[in-house]
Amino acid sequence: MSYMMSKRGYINDALNGAWHPHVMFLAPRTDEASWGANLPGSPMRADSTSYQRTTIFFVTVPNWSDGTPVSIHK
Repeated sequence: MSYMMSKRGYINDALNGAWHPHVMFLAPRTDEASWGANLPGSPMRADSTSYQRTTIFFVTVPNWSDGTPVSIHK
């Protein structure tokens, strides 16, 4: 498990600043939908394509690590 909740976080050059604050869970490759990920209305997203033999589940949270609420991203 890991978390990325800082406003100063860096994901990649394509994003200008941090993405949404989120908590991540790493698991052996598995069916994303069986965990409720990437389904309509689900707060959980997943990525099984970026890393070999791994599924990364991530859940966005409403506040940054300093307690301020997240603004809507463009």
